[in-house]
Order: sequence, then C-alpha cells, then structure tokens
Amino acid sequence: MVSTKITWRLADSGLLEVMRNAGAILIYLVAVFMGAAILAPLVWKAVFSDAPIFGFLQSHDDYHRYFSRSLLLIALLGLGFLAKFTGITSWNEIGWAKPMKHWRKLGAGILLGFASSIAIALIVILLGAREWKPVQPLAEWGTLLIAAIPTAIVVALIEETLFRGFLFGLFRRDVVWRWAAVVSSFIFASLHFLDQRPQIDDISWTSGFTVIPLLIHDFSNDPYWLPQFCNLVLSGMIMCGLWQRTGNLYCSIGVHASWIFCIKTNLFLTNGTIESLPAWAGNGKISDGWVATPLLAIMVWYIFREHDPGPERPVP
Repeated sequence: MVSTKITWRLADSGLLEVMRNAGAILIYLVAVFMGAAILAPLVWKAVFSDAPIFGFLQSHDDYHRYFSRSLLLIALLGLGFLAKFTGITSWNEIGWAKPMKHWRKLGAGILLGFASSIAIALIVILLGAREWKPVQPLAEWGTLLIAAIPTAIVVALIEETLFRGFLFGLFRRDVVWRWAAVVSSFIFASLHFLDQRPQIDDISWTSGFTVIPLLIHDFSNDPYWLPQFCNLVLSGMIMCGLWQRTGNLYCSIGVHASWIFCIKTNLFLTNGTIESLPAWAGNGKISDGWVATPLLAIMVWYIFREHDPGPERPVP
C-alpha cells in the first residue's frame, strides 16, 4: 500500500516521466558511442583487409574519420528507436512542420544569423585583431561557396534535428523549457569538443574503445576553448528558444546554417593581425572569442524573457 502511494505521488509529480526521458537520452548517448566503437574497427578492416570490401576508401587512412562517421551513422539510425521509446509519433513533435507556411521563419533565421555573425566579425576587425585579406579571385570564391553552402545546410539540418528536435524536445516535456534549453545546450557544446584527430597505427577490434579518450579536446593548448564553450552553450539556448517561440525548427535551422557559413567566410576573408590572438578576439571562428559573448547573451535574454508556460507534456 505504501509502495503504491509512493509510486502514485512520483507519477503525479512528473518524476517518473523525467526519469524516463532523461534515462532514454542517456541510454541513447551511451549506445551511440558504444555502437561507433564496435562499428569503426569493422569498417576499417573491411577497407584495409587482405580482401578489402571497400577498397576504394583506402585513400582515407585516418582512423578518427571512420570513428566520427560511424558515430554519426549510429546516432541518426538510433533516433528511430529513441522516438519509439519516448512516444514520438509525428514529425511535428520534433519541430518538422510542413514547410509551405514557414519559409518566412527560415528567411528570418538566415537574416538573424548573418546579422549577428557580421556584427561580431566587424567588431574584431574594428578593434584591430583581424584584417581583410587581399581581394580573392572568383575561382576561390566558387570553391568556398561549393564547400561552405552544402556543409552549412547539412550540419544545420542534422544538428537541429538531433539536439533541438529530440534532446530539447524530450527534456522540455518534463521541465520548464528554459531549463531544457540549458541542459540540451550543454550537451550540444560538450560534444563539439570531441574534435581531436589521433593517429592510430595499429587498428584492432578494441581500437574503437581506446580511441574515445584520445578524441577529447586538448584544452591545455587552446586559449580559446572556454569562450568557445560558453558561446556554444548560448548559441544552443538561442536555437532552443527560437523553436519554442516559433513552433518549429525552421528559424533555428536558418540561424545555424548562416553561422556556419559566416565562420567559413570569415576565415576566407580575414587574417589575424598577430600570430596568437587574445582570447577576447578568438581565432577567426567568430564563436571562439569573448567578443561574441555579450551579443549572444543579449539574444538569449530577449528570447527567454517572456512568461514561461511550464513543461510541455506529449498529447496522449
């Protein structure tokens, strides 16, 4: 009887639902890394064995690439299981409304992304930390556009679906959306620091597991990691807030794609004025200097300032 009352109270308070969704996300993340650790050596062996199945890939001999691609593949495939376990039954629940009526939101996001990125980049130039490169030939511009535009679109679509559509969408079922935005944005920012590229010469069946610690960012030799982490958290919160306010992912996708494109364009158009720039200026990525933090913080405040409606429960 006592046990039944305790269970009823937990369910009534939403704690069981919180545990269900948070537990599902935790299991999902662990499964993705475990799966990549198992799959990556298998793919490597299939490429570089005596009878290679995928011999055409032998020009790519950097093992970290096999691990990162395996990680992405399993993360995307695992979304179906995550959706089924957490009761996601429609595209609308992860922010993918029909696009016909939402092109303006996408356009507004693109404009917001360009405006904020250009403002930050110009501040760094005006303060003398970066300078314009000589005018680039049209061929170089073509190379930039061919590489940057598809990258910006693909990364924005994948990351917004994963981090905002699923992670933020699940967390906000059980806590007020602002806290859901903070938690999902910390996960979003942290995973960006699995960016090392270790050289693994002897690939065995256990290499997928032993390589994971080697992927962690070299914080000791990077003066820009703290502002970059803070700015990534703020950026994630902005994109969560945009979905919360607009009702779908189109605006946040536009912002995200614009930011990626502007980062690549800034590196293409400008140089640092000294070899090692201070942490306030960043190193050309726009998001890796403290100069970006005040503007991003103001954007977060503006988006988050309205009344909080509370947790969003899924419709039974």
